[in-house]
Amino acid sequence: MTPRRLLPYLLIFLVLAGAYAGLRWRQEAQNAKQEQAKKVFQVKETEISGFSLSRGAAEIRLAKQDKVWYLTSPLHAKADQTVVDNLLVTLARLRMERDLGAEKDLKTFGLDKPALVVKFTAQGQPHQLAVGANVPGDQAYYALRDQDPHLLMISGGSKDSLDRQLLALRDKTLLGFILSEVKGLRIKAGNTAVDLEKTGPRTWLWVGRPDVKVRGDRVEKLLREIHLARIKDFVTGPPPKNQALGLAPGKRLEITVVTAAGNHILFLGSKKDDAVYARQGADGPVVLVDATLPEAVTKTLDSLEDRRLWSGAIPEVSRVAWGPPGQLWTARKDKDFWKLTGPGQAATEVPAVRLEMALWNFQKLEGAPLKAPAAAPGGAPAFVLEFFNQADKPVFHLEEIGAVGQSTLKLLTRTGETPVIALTPQTAFRQWQEEMTRLTVSAKKPGKASGKSQAAPGGKP
Repeated sequence: MTPRRLLPYLLIFLVLAGAYAGLRWRQEAQNAKQEQAKKVFQVKETEISGFSLSRGAAEIRLAKQDKVWYLTSPLHAKADQTVVDNLLVTLARLRMERDLGAEKDLKTFGLDKPALVVKFTAQGQPHQLAVGANVPGDQAYYALRDQDPHLLMISGGSKDSLDRQLLALRDKTLLGFILSEVKGLRIKAGNTAVDLEKTGPRTWLWVGRPDVKVRGDRVEKLLREIHLARIKDFVTGPPPKNQALGLAPGKRLEITVVTAAGNHILFLGSKKDDAVYARQGADGPVVLVDATLPEAVTKTLDSLEDRRLWSGAIPEVSRVAWGPPGQLWTARKDKDFWKLTGPGQAATEVPAVRLEMALWNFQKLEGAPLKAPAAAPGGAPAFVLEFFNQADKPVFHLEEIGAVGQSTLKLLTRTGETPVIALTPQTAFRQWQEEMTRLTVSAKKPGKASGKSQAAPGGKP
């Protein structure tokens, strides 16, 4: 078929496509118009500058100041910005399920004394929504807007989103610091006082105890828990006595987060059900927070010292050697795999994730407080472990030099120039050795159809 003969078909196609596009545009415009007509209020959430929620004689009022929402009645406090924003979105996008027409008998629909009245101001214009009784057999509520006599129905979900209590509207931030600005952390529990100073992205110094290596990851985890902690409830009524709530000096747990913008102080006191009393500084309000917070602080204090046998970075390791002397296995990194060679030139390869998971598990092994050895241990070690970096220089060395009783192993470790003695639980160490042995079970020796797994360190298959 020639191009000239195709031209009429092309014109017909273009006409039909244009007609379809026009019909679709008109249909979408009509649908948008219908949806707009179903909106209860023709406002945007950003246009609302103040609102109130009334339930009988009880009223909660909020106002926006410098883009921040505050409670103005029955108390003056910062509001929960997320809860308020969600409420405003619901209010601005509120749609009627049905318009039941004008109605004079409001008592029948619970609108002579509405259960909830929402008043708000948008672009200087006042608006009101009165919510009455539940619609029988339906998950909806009767409602009236402004001075319009038409009886409306709104969904139960919309009513629930608007019907917020004072506690839900209050800002429940416990300590409002920015994690990236933290410079230090001070904790005082009874006679124990810890002063930590941040020295790097993940490193911390114990002020006054430079000989103690600090678990920076645990400090960072605790800071995140403090940062995410929220107020469960506010203690109302006359100011309670600190002594009765465990918030008196000497009894309370004191936390100070040091930031570039200043210090954020928190006191934690006695337990009440599943919460504890807390106070934001000496003059702050008394609140209740989750009881897991002081437990996290105590747990961190008990495990603050870094007792890991090795705390280096796994990505920096490019070669690993392990096993009894004379029967060492060696693993070398090769992109997404590690190539393993062992006794008798047995060889295999394993996915990088398997060996690196074993290294990660090794990082979890801890020892008793490390002490410098009085003299070099005599005799050959039962097991040797070495890590090398990309320049093939040793970054960690370990030797198993003996047992202490039936549950503890004595290890010699060296990360820098000075060797140290570490005492570690035998069971956990043997389990890790077995994990390394499982990496070698598929190894084959040259000239053999199948290889046999090597004997596990410590005599276990």
